[in-house]
Amino acid sequence: METQKEYPTRDMSLSACFMVDGVRYLRVEHDKEETRRLVFYFEENPDIERIVQERANGTHIVSSVHYDECLRRLKSIIHSF
Repeated sequence: METQKEYPTRDMSLSACFMVDGVRYLRVEHDKEETRRLVFYFEENPDIERIVQERANGTHIVSSVHYDECLRRLKSIIHSF
């Protein structure tokens, strides 16, 4: 049985970009090293590196409405965690 590969990030804005682009959200956990911080886990996806690179270069373009919606979902996840 193949284990599911995961991509962790502490960056909430990057997490919202992943969600906008359809990368599957898996869960949120406390950071093992810094327990006050949270880590978002996403299913490994070939688009992840492209999204990270585009965000770093300022070329990642998404709908502002969809991005705001994803940020609200992440905030809801954090507050219910």
